Amino acid sequence: MKLQRWQAKALFLSGASIAAILVAATVVLSFKLLGRPFPGFFLHANLTVGPVSVPEWSGRHHGLRFLDRIVEFQGEPVPSAKAIYDAVGQAPPGTPFTYTVERGGDKFTLSVPSMKFSFRDWALSFGIYLLVGVGFVAIGFAPYYVGAPSPSAAVLFFMTGAIFVWFVTTFDFMATHALPPALRAGAMTLTPSLGIHLALLLTGRKAKRRLLFAIYGAAVVLAAFYVVTFRAAGPLWPRAAQLAYLYGCFAAVAFLALLWRALRRPLTSLERSRLRVILGGAVLGFFLPTLGTVLVTSFGWDIPYNFLLIPAVFFPLSVAYALVQYNLFEIDFLIKVSLTRGALTGALLLIYVVIASLLSLSVGVYEADPVAPVLFSILVAVVFNPMLRSTEALVTRYLDRKEYDPDRLESEVSGLLRSLGRPQVLAQKFLEKISSAMAVEAAFVFFPSSEGGCQALARRFEVTAPEEFPAVFHAQWRAHFRSHRKGISRDEAAADPSYEDERDILLGVFERLAAELLIPLFFEEELIGLVSLGKKRSGKAYTADDFELVRRLGDQLALALENGLLFEESEKAKERYRALYDEAGALNRRLIEMDRLKKHFIANVSHELRTPISTIIGYAEILQNVGVTKDSRWVLERLVNNGQELAHLMDSLLDFSRMEAGTLETSSQALDLEDLTASLETAARRLLRDRPVRFRRSVEPGARWVETDAKKLQQILMHLLTNAVKFTEQGEIAIEVRTAGDGAQGAIEIAVLDTGIGISPQDQAIIFEDFRQLDGSSTRRYGGTGVGLALCRKLAGALGGRIQVQSARGAGSTFTVVLPRRPIERATEPSLEGAAPAA
Repeated sequence: MKLQRWQAKALFLSGASIAAILVAATVVLSFKLLGRPFPGFFLHANLTVGPVSVPEWSGRHHGLRFLDRIVEFQGEPVPSAKAIYDAVGQAPPGTPFTYTVERGGDKFTLSVPSMKFSFRDWALSFGIYLLVGVGFVAIGFAPYYVGAPSPSAAVLFFMTGAIFVWFVTTFDFMATHALPPALRAGAMTLTPSLGIHLALLLTGRKAKRRLLFAIYGAAVVLAAFYVVTFRAAGPLWPRAAQLAYLYGCFAAVAFLALLWRALRRPLTSLERSRLRVILGGAVLGFFLPTLGTVLVTSFGWDIPYNFLLIPAVFFPLSVAYALVQYNLFEIDFLIKVSLTRGALTGALLLIYVVIASLLSLSVGVYEADPVAPVLFSILVAVVFNPMLRSTEALVTRYLDRKEYDPDRLESEVSGLLRSLGRPQVLAQKFLEKISSAMAVEAAFVFFPSSEGGCQALARRFEVTAPEEFPAVFHAQWRAHFRSHRKGISRDEAAADPSYEDERDILLGVFERLAAELLIPLFFEEELIGLVSLGKKRSGKAYTADDFELVRRLGDQLALALENGLLFEESEKAKERYRALYDEAGALNRRLIEMDRLKKHFIANVSHELRTPISTIIGYAEILQNVGVTKDSRWVLERLVNNGQELAHLMDSLLDFSRMEAGTLETSSQALDLEDLTASLETAARRLLRDRPVRFRRSVEPGARWVETDAKKLQQILMHLLTNAVKFTEQGEIAIEVRTAGDGAQGAIEIAVLDTGIGISPQDQAIIFEDFRQLDGSSTRRYGGTGVGLALCRKLAGALGGRIQVQSARGAGSTFTVVLPRRPIERATEPSLEGAAPAA
């Protein structure tokens, strides 16, 4: 039965209120005994000795046992237990009192001194009952409160509630006697019946009505017999108490038998692990305490009865844990840890008892023997850690055997994942290592795809393998693993009630992937993938150690995959760079080839145009010498001048092409600069005609001779003069020759000056570039191709010199050719200081 939330709260509040009243009453009444004398034992209302005892109490030391009946006190019949308590309370602690005791039909007299009831006495007696009772009811109510789907939760709650009533009323049953004995008797006999009913539900057996009637009928009969014989004389009531305790031990044996039989049936790994947890808790918390009570009541063993209650809490704890826990690996891990710690604790206690016995120490009485706790502390410090490792190794070897070496597998996979590679390669190698070692039938690594889905990054299988994770589950598993970072098993998906809404989808995914485990991959708190592992070929189930190992390796895999993605991106970037580099290289070679073809074409065209142009100029000059009219002569002059300019342009283009191809040759001879500048003056004046521009020429006496290529120098200076004439409308054009430096090793400077339009400083850096004009207006107004100044620079460099410019907008320009007096090896072309508009 699954409670509504308000129902669970109402039940919790009502149960908690009743429990709080009982606990408060017990604490208040029992605390009234603190510091007061008591007999050294406690009595039931029927004058039988109760089971509550501490080893150093005087009643225990002087031979009193549980269920002994006090028939006389100080030689007089005993009217009630309260009379004994009152009489002892009026005498100082340590006062001996005489008791006539009846045991098994025999009577004998004992002298038992009274004691002072301390807080330690309370804590080791009624305090244990109170604490364990509260713990029982709290543990038992937890699965019921959270709405555990199993009907076992309700039975567990009623069982722990009965135990709570049984334990919490212990003080009243032995000291105040205010509550009716039937309350405690009913709780005590109802507990075993509820235990058997709980076992039937836990093992999946359908409890028939007849069986339940017999179980609970036995509890009612025993409770009735217990109550009816409570005040009867003779051995009847002790027999009733013994039967009640025997019934509890029988219920524990039946509980274990039902669980053992269920474990022998085919079960899922999850159900098997849950039943194992309950089985371990039942042995510690159900069977051992009930067996101890039988040994005390029926065989007279001297066992502190109330100390048997301490391990009893393991029983409801194990059942409650199994009812609310559906994580296979956490349960499996709990089993292993419990076995390890339990075996270790037993071994340590055994060693302690042996050592304590050999040294004659009074074990457990620390006030009288302070060496005992010191000895035990040393024992734990020296022996615990080595024994823990050895015990874990034994449990792993004999109870949790594996088909592989976990340490070796982890070392190999960790070493693999530390290498850098593509994600597909790393994931595939990871699966090969894991699946080979664990003998897994099918294994996958899923990784988000660029389309938003989740594709199989790697696979290793012996079944049909999907290429992509089912889209219907993609969003659900991402949402699930963000809140539950641990993996999920097929059994959990089938049994855990939290998966009720999506169970069909989950199981369908497990079926399609032939999977037993789904383990998420996280990187920096971000879910990036999923590992799926199928069944083992050995048929064995996955253990907690398997799960933890795969989880640890999965964390390393997530980091390796992210690094692999970065590596893959870098490799792709390199490939793209290489492709772009190759493409750029091919394009550059193509451009170089196209430039070569262009220059070759220009050279060929220029060469082919020179012949017809020369013919045109020649015939035009011949016609000038025959009798022609004045108008015709003007036309012929224009024809000759333009033809000569065109021929000059062809020569410039040819030289430019030769310079670019590196085939231009120069020759050196002594050159008279006086003659050269005179011829240049004649050409310049012819170009100026009637324009209002003066021409000036000056040659320093020491700068008249230079050894260079006369044709190339004349070509440079002629172009500079042509530019000066082109851009000067009025003012002056001059050519000056002067020395630069001392002696024969100095240089000659030939400057061409004009008062034309000038050049701004920012434009002086670009006018020497190939085919460069300052703007379109220069070409439209003054003409030119942008070849002249670039060619002049190259020719000057070929002669071992350079060209420099000084100019300002509107203030004219000065172009200076600097040449060595004698030829030198061609050097790297110097940087330019300025520029001017190109013709």
